[in-house]
Amino acid sequence: MKSLKFISLAIITLLLSFQMAFAQAMDYDDELVRWTPQGSLIFVNEGAVSEDIPLDGVVQAVVYRRIGDNDSFEEITRLERADSWDEFVERAGMELIQQLSEGLRITEQEELWSYIREHPLIDHYDINLALDRRMWKAFGTAYTDNESAELRPGQEVTYRVRHVMEDGSPPDTLYHGTVVVGEKPVIESPILVDRLERKNEVGAIWSSPLEGSHDAIFAHVYRQHESGSEFEKIPGQIFANRIDDRIVYRWRESIEPGRALRYYIRPLDIAGVPGPPSDTTTVISADFDNLPLLGNVSATDTTDGIYLSWHEIDERPYITGIEIRRSRDARSGYRILDTLSVSATEYFDYQALPNTMYYYQFRVVTVREATELPSGVASASYRNKNTPPSTPAGLTAEHEEEGVRLTWDSVHEPDLFGYYVYRGTSRHDSLAVVSRAIRDTTTFLDNSEELDGRTNYVYAVQAVNVSDLRSELSDKIVIRPNRLVQPPAPPGVQGYGELNRIRLSWSGVQRQDPAVAGYHLYRSSEPVANYRESMKGAEMAKAAGLERINEEMLNSTHFDDLAVESGAIYYYAVTSVDRFGVESQLSSVSRFRTASKVILPPSQFSARQTSFGVELRWNETQQQDIREYRIYRRARGEESPTLLSDLPASTTRYTDDTAVNGTVYWYSIQVSGESGESRRSTERSVHFQ
Repeated sequence: MKSLKFISLAIITLLLSFQMAFAQAMDYDDELVRWTPQGSLIFVNEGAVSEDIPLDGVVQAVVYRRIGDNDSFEEITRLERADSWDEFVERAGMELIQQLSEGLRITEQEELWSYIREHPLIDHYDINLALDRRMWKAFGTAYTDNESAELRPGQEVTYRVRHVMEDGSPPDTLYHGTVVVGEKPVIESPILVDRLERKNEVGAIWSSPLEGSHDAIFAHVYRQHESGSEFEKIPGQIFANRIDDRIVYRWRESIEPGRALRYYIRPLDIAGVPGPPSDTTTVISADFDNLPLLGNVSATDTTDGIYLSWHEIDERPYITGIEIRRSRDARSGYRILDTLSVSATEYFDYQALPNTMYYYQFRVVTVREATELPSGVASASYRNKNTPPSTPAGLTAEHEEEGVRLTWDSVHEPDLFGYYVYRGTSRHDSLAVVSRAIRDTTTFLDNSEELDGRTNYVYAVQAVNVSDLRSELSDKIVIRPNRLVQPPAPPGVQGYGELNRIRLSWSGVQRQDPAVAGYHLYRSSEPVANYRESMKGAEMAKAAGLERINEEMLNSTHFDDLAVESGAIYYYAVTSVDRFGVESQLSSVSRFRTASKVILPPSQFSARQTSFGVELRWNETQQQDIREYRIYRRARGEESPTLLSDLPASTTRYTDDTAVNGTVYWYSIQVSGESGESRRSTERSVHFQ
């Protein structure tokens, strides 16, 4: 008879044909039982069995149950194929009957029942039906123990499956499996790895490591048509394909153009129990290589700058804005001026210099990225000959959160247009404009992402009139932003343990970051817990149970830890610290053990015959924490010695007055202390007469 590991789950054969590696899990009997919210699911056969149509001699499957540590099993059900069409319909339900009829293309009841009786194996049917629990119930290949759903979570339940044979003989093996009430499937949340976006088709690919997700068999796909609406489950399921060390879920469907839809999936195990959901992705049925162009683009010189205009483009759900770029060279060097809403039709370039030709490019921006080719182009310049405004005075700078707040005195001139803020990294190098034209205020917050917390920045302000004539730069001011720049962490700690010392070293990171000034070393005597790389420095060490052991910052990459005990295990990690006092993340944790103390027997030990018996002598030990000496004796023919006496640590002599004449004895001595016992000394023989 076949092993139940293969015949109780004919689905495994089906899954193998779809290149799934679930079959390896069936090397264990416990895979015969899976937990579901409805109760334990027990697989018993690969198809419907009965006395009329036995499978490999099996006519019935008997299921037994034992709860917890009870000594005995109780019979809870007997499974066999349905005797009649009515019984089969009662088990399967009309929805499954309809699916069978459509899948087999059989409309007549009598013909459908005849086909089912002639095809008793689960793998005779479509894979989706083979994975349907209603099919298992209808064919009698699996049983759901609903009573187990009432047990307390964490309770162990053990099941046995015994096959009743056609000839009455007992089965070769009594199969069993154990399930834990409330146990969840081992499935990790899938992560999005790719999207499919075409004019009439969308799709997505999710993936998760095979390690930690081996229970995943297929997944349901959920779709949201409009933002804020409920996600709906799409009929059917997709399979969890095993590819190398990954589980890959693929989904695609045809859809009308211009739709933006959101999808996520939820993996399920063989019993249909769901795992955690994947992340959600938005896909758009659009051709991103064929976007609309801007019409009637023009650039006009004005007293305030260059006025740009264009015709409004059609709003589409995947178009998010219009990007404007500018350059003094028509061929290259374009930089982004601004990104406007889709409905915008004009823009003023207030930063244009007089008597300079500017070239503009317009790009349509989508939810994915800007197009490579411009959707419109224009060019213009303007001229002015008025007197420039006065130079701004009173420039100050202060920290505001992670940015720099600049304030200056107003320039009181009737034709003043506004101000520009300049920034550089040296008083002697040229400064660049970092603000748009500032009007109706004399303050500016520089919170650009380009700011570096390790750099001193030089600021100045310039006044500009309506003719774009500019003043001299104001007095310069220097300030460093209050932004954290974390140095790189050393890769880890190397070292080795001695008796009362652990010698440690690590790779320096000054070459990676010249601002690194030293290191902090952390230690724990317990295995590290709550270790999360997203934390920083001391915070991460505290959460992991590590304490810093250096009072002052370490300037070298070597350290001898003398505050250790022999025979103990310690865990170490290291961080780097820059010259601003900012600490890196924690390195990986390393484990070292110090050497253990070894107790030795006396180096000098003798035995001789006297008139009072056998006298033993030894030298007094100089070892610390010694409690006693243990005297052993072995006579001829004895394989193991016998303990004669335990003596105080101050003793160096002992007389064996129980020796018998005419006997050869072998004596040895052992030292016992706080940290254990020594080996026994070399034996000394005496022929007692």
